[in-house]
Amino acid sequence: MMKSANNTSLGPLASHTLPWFAVLAIVAGASPFAIAEESITHPRLLSSALLGLAVIFCATRLPLLKRHFILRMLLEVLALLAFAALMSAATGALGSYWLALFLLPLTAAAIVLSRIGFLLTALLVLMAYVVLGLLTPHTDIGSPLFVIRVIGNLAPVLIATGAISLLMTQVQNAEQQIRDLSTTDALTGLYNLRSFEQILMRTHDKAEHARGMYSIAVIELENLDQLKQNHGPDAANQMVMAVASAIQRSVRSADALARLGPSEFAAILFDIDRDKATVIAQRIRNNVYAGTVSVANRLVRANVSIGVASYPSQPLPPDELFASAELRMRQDREFRRPAQGG
Repeated sequence: MMKSANNTSLGPLASHTLPWFAVLAIVAGASPFAIAEESITHPRLLSSALLGLAVIFCATRLPLLKRHFILRMLLEVLALLAFAALMSAATGALGSYWLALFLLPLTAAAIVLSRIGFLLTALLVLMAYVVLGLLTPHTDIGSPLFVIRVIGNLAPVLIATGAISLLMTQVQNAEQQIRDLSTTDALTGLYNLRSFEQILMRTHDKAEHARGMYSIAVIELENLDQLKQNHGPDAANQMVMAVASAIQRSVRSADALARLGPSEFAAILFDIDRDKATVIAQRIRNNVYAGTVSVANRLVRANVSIGVASYPSQPLPPDELFASAELRMRQDREFRRPAQGG
């Protein structure tokens, strides 16, 4: 019923940051040709690395890849890592002045990938160091000296970028909490009125264009104000949560549930006609009544009034369809009131 987390909030940050990482890498890669060409031991390798990095970053800006955020970010991180490894190999391997360029893919991974993605990137950097060790004359990768050299080079970088990765995780969690608060009811975790209206509009448009169907059930918890007045807000909150839980058990996980007000709930039942929606409404009523809440050392049962409206059996706009369900909910309440009084 609640919206799941996603990484879309990182899109603008990644789109602005990673290209600058690529520009920095290209400037660094071109500088030896202009300043210290004698430091390049394999000019063709470095030229190929520069060309490959530029091609990949241009390709990831094409519409085909631009829509696939995770794939695009992964390719760009790997491109930065490959460039750092190839430039180091082309300028002296472990003796290169450009080993610090491994900071770029690690920082990029910390910003745009998950914690596992960052750890895998760190593992690839470690493997790149081993390969560079094999390419470096008079270097024994099995010696303690090599291990100390790798630790000395990578430890500060991994600590700094690891801290960035943890910070980005906290930022994403905070943003997700803000999104949840703006789309869901704080007490029940169901959608709030604003989200319900948006989902209803999308559902109606889809059903209208695809000749589909859906139903709306409006549910009102009775006597909530009286319960709150007699036993306090905590008892009322317990009852609201119990009713919300009963409604959730009565519908499919794919259906959209919302709390529209203190005592009013609604459900959008996707691909459900009026007959099936009526059965579900009765199931909701039974499940709500079957549950109890302990108030002042006694068990209290809840009662609900329910109204159902369905599209396209009622070919109405979404707001009028919802109003029809509300009207039937009020009629249901009035119809059952004498029976409850007796």
